[in-house]
Amino acid sequence: MRTFVFMLVFLPLFCTLFAQEHQSKPSVTAPNYAINKFNIQSPKGIAASDGTYEDFILVRWEPSENGTLYKVFRSNTPKANSLQEVSNAWQKSTWVCDYSALPNVDYYYTVVATDGKQTSAVSTFDKGFLKKRQDIAIDERELLAEAEVYGDGKQIFLLISDITLSQTTTTAGSPLSFMIDLQNIFDQPTLKTDLRFYLSSDAILDWDDKLLHTRSLSSVPANVNFSLSETVTLPKDLLVGQYHLIVVSSSEGAIISSKTIQTSLNITEK
Repeated sequence: MRTFVFMLVFLPLFCTLFAQEHQSKPSVTAPNYAINKFNIQSPKGIAASDGTYEDFILVRWEPSENGTLYKVFRSNTPKANSLQEVSNAWQKSTWVCDYSALPNVDYYYTVVATDGKQTSAVSTFDKGFLKKRQDIAIDERELLAEAEVYGDGKQIFLLISDITLSQTTTTAGSPLSFMIDLQNIFDQPTLKTDLRFYLSSDAILDWDDKLLHTRSLSSVPANVNFSLSETVTLPKDLLVGQYHLIVVSSSEGAIISSKTIQTSLNITEK
């Protein structure tokens, strides 16, 4: 139900924003990738509960040596062909309860760690499942439909780990240069990824934000991190005040699972 509500509310917004055309069609580029040495170690000791609880699956892990924040993913197959986020936000604790797990479904959980700048590779996987309820009849067709919504369908994507402006104060109509740090933490290549750059007055992506530029990346190899250099031209009619540069990264065909990052920018008088 939550996924349906998200799609109902935000999918029209994303589709409308992404339909905006830039003055020239974006070209697909292949950056020079640097092999990710993963200075942040993957969490170890991943343990998902096996039929212990009826309402959730408890996932625990050991703290990463250099990581301070964690994010949990799951898959419906041991091959982990696609991953779904269990924790939407980075967290400090080394455990999470997956209340969206469905009865009679095996899940395979993995955890990544970050220090705020770099992200580790995915950890090893561990299987978990809910305690079987003997007193509840389950409609198999309904179960399969819900499993399709909550499990598969989430594609491997790029994480945006950081954005750095060349200058945080500038004037309307000026060029703005910045660096974006991207990471593919998965052990499979990503699909083509579209990057979109918006200027917002309130740090929230909405109908009023201005699309500044679009860039498309070809398939990104597994387990790499790299940086992109970009320059956009700010609108000439901006009023003096604080604005926000929002970067949206979306894998081809996966608009509703787009990843975003934003940073502040001050516009002053010329």
